[in-house]
Amino acid sequence: MKNLKTKSVGIIHLGKREKSGSQILEKLKQYDFDVSEWDLIDSNDNLNGLDKVDAVIVNIGNAVFEYDSILDKIFDLELTVIINEALYSNKLIGNSRQSWERHLLHKVDSTFSVLPNITKTGFKKNKKIDLIENGIEQVWILAASIGGPEAIQAFLSEFKGDEKVLFIIIQHMDKEFIPMMQKQFSTSSNLKVEIPLSGMKVKGAQCLIHPVDEFLSFPKGAINLESMNEVYAYTPCIDECTRNLVNKIKNINIAIFSGMSSDGVRAAELVKEQGNKVITQTESSCVLSSIISGVKEKITIDFDGMPNEMAKYIIKTL
Repeated sequence: MKNLKTKSVGIIHLGKREKSGSQILEKLKQYDFDVSEWDLIDSNDNLNGLDKVDAVIVNIGNAVFEYDSILDKIFDLELTVIINEALYSNKLIGNSRQSWERHLLHKVDSTFSVLPNITKTGFKKNKKIDLIENGIEQVWILAASIGGPEAIQAFLSEFKGDEKVLFIIIQHMDKEFIPMMQKQFSTSSNLKVEIPLSGMKVKGAQCLIHPVDEFLSFPKGAINLESMNEVYAYTPCIDECTRNLVNKIKNINIAIFSGMSSDGVRAAELVKEQGNKVITQTESSCVLSSIISGVKEKITIDFDGMPNEMAKYIIKTL
């Protein structure tokens, strides 16, 4: 048995128990964690004893009640919080499921060495490129975390598919979920939603899903994938991916959707410092609005609205 840093783990089931939640429960028991569980069927259920654990996994599935107040209570505690978006992880099979389990265990306890040890080297400063020759008049980062996929899906549905705009989605998720995310976004969008590959030409009316463990660059208007030189707390890290893109592309803007944590606040500042636009989803429509409230404390935003209103704002500027 390995010497684990974290011994006590809580599992919270929001609504009915999901398959992936049960799978990770068995995996934690296999490694001899001390596991406590909470089954919450409405927002008034208590979380007595949660402050006694070192880390907590929150399984979010088809909960039929508003749970944002519960999540707020959890994030107020000083412990490691891992979100399992079960509607996606339930669908993982084979190697993808095993990889997801390893990454989740690593988040619970870093002694599970599933990520490479990489030395930080920093960003190379290159000449910024203008993608106008690729038929792209505007570039927008779409940044999101919990609740983001549904919001971005509504946002993308407003576009006809002939707009001269490039979207780059930076959505907190594990690598195994990228193909599923691409399929979800493609079903409701006329834009071409793609997983970036080296050598792929970028063009207008395109939407790229940012890789989890690689940075993007666009030499001569084609995609180049660059290995990340650090392991970040969030994958992909909105702040660091935006920092990289701001250093590579002229006139890049950012739209920030539902999400937890402060990852994304610095990203908005970086875009604003370049004199470009920052727009946000209205907080009342978010599953969690931590990123957005953090952004509004730091800078003046250019527009705030529902996801479909954010899309219409961009369309008017094209």
